[in-house]
Amino acid sequence: MTTPKTRFVTKVGVSLGIFLIVTLIVLRPHLSSLPAEKRTVPNDSLYPSQLSFYHPGGHVAATTRSYQAAWKDLDIRPGITLDIERAWSITTGSRRVVVALLDDGFFYQHEDLAANIWKNPGESGFDANGYPKETNGIDDDHNGYIDDVMGWDFVFNDPDPDPYIFDGTDRSRIQPYRHSVSAMGIIGAQGNNGIGVAGINWQVSMMLLKIGAQGVKMSEIDYQRIDRDVRAIRYAADNGARVINWSGFVNDDRPDKLATLKDAIRYAASKNVLLVAGAGNDGRDIDRAENCLYPQCIESENIVNVAEVDFKGELYEYKFDGQTRGSNWGIRRVQIAAIGDNFTTSLKDNRSVYEVSGGTSSAAPVVSGVAGLVLSARPTLTAVQLREVLMKSVTPLDSLKGRITSGGVVNAYRAVNLAITQY
Repeated sequence: MTTPKTRFVTKVGVSLGIFLIVTLIVLRPHLSSLPAEKRTVPNDSLYPSQLSFYHPGGHVAATTRSYQAAWKDLDIRPGITLDIERAWSITTGSRRVVVALLDDGFFYQHEDLAANIWKNPGESGFDANGYPKETNGIDDDHNGYIDDVMGWDFVFNDPDPDPYIFDGTDRSRIQPYRHSVSAMGIIGAQGNNGIGVAGINWQVSMMLLKIGAQGVKMSEIDYQRIDRDVRAIRYAADNGARVINWSGFVNDDRPDKLATLKDAIRYAASKNVLLVAGAGNDGRDIDRAENCLYPQCIESENIVNVAEVDFKGELYEYKFDGQTRGSNWGIRRVQIAAIGDNFTTSLKDNRSVYEVSGGTSSAAPVVSGVAGLVLSARPTLTAVQLREVLMKSVTPLDSLKGRITSGGVVNAYRAVNLAITQY
């Protein structure tokens, strides 16, 4: 595997302004020596490709995957990336912070993720008979789940939240599921280990909760999914999670079922658990009742819905079949935004690779990751305070005024600094 290179494109006879930007890039490795701009840069081999994490702005040709040469030209607006290197000068995360992920399956064997998977303390070690608690077939911690060492598969009701699912277009085919691998890497790829990428949290405990449909076609409603979601949210709240990342939704609007989902989210609030959800990718205003999806349209003080912006700071849009699609928005129901295009962990042919992800499914884990980083610095925050910190510390953008509640994109350094100085 060749190491991707980031090329900055400049022209002969550049202006003084462009010259200063290039100078900043050249001096970047030495910035940590300047007290006012202290930065921590990890040694992960592909970190230079993580342009959404830190970039001073300008034109760049960026790699999009690790396993085959592919490049994309980007114009990056200064000041909209995470400013993560200054945040890392304060904290790089903690394995005491548990971030739960709700998704359809997990490739937890990835070389850059395995070290940061949650280990249930009640199901780790050895029992009184000398057998490993992970596999002894006993509910050692009495939480109602047997051998749930890393989470739970709520589809098949077993302790292995593996990545294999029945294809939504071909029910006879089982395939590995990739959607969650990028979210895991954004939140918690092991940082400073010399390989791959760095997650927002170099150390964290990721709880894996598999809630995906099995054998239900994409055009069909999975009427059992909402029940699995409810069980998963309650499991996370009861087993130590402080943040839940849900890069998905349910399209089941039966009132009785939605009531159980609302109850589960409020139960999580009572345990100080923040639920972070992607706003969705229909290019719609979800403040309008006809555009509602769930949990995004459930109003609770512990929910943060995340819109996606591009590298220019605009709400992400694209054309498909003659229609405009992209990130959903809503000044009442969408609270914050993040860049969706993140170079992170992925899965190909059952092996660990790295590539660019996208959509609000990749914007949401940016906010979940920052929430985890904030908690590593200030673990006593309530869910309401954590939500407040995230929203108060955004980088404001004119393009988001009147579109989302905070009017800005998440900023890791500002969030961590605000939490430790004012809370």
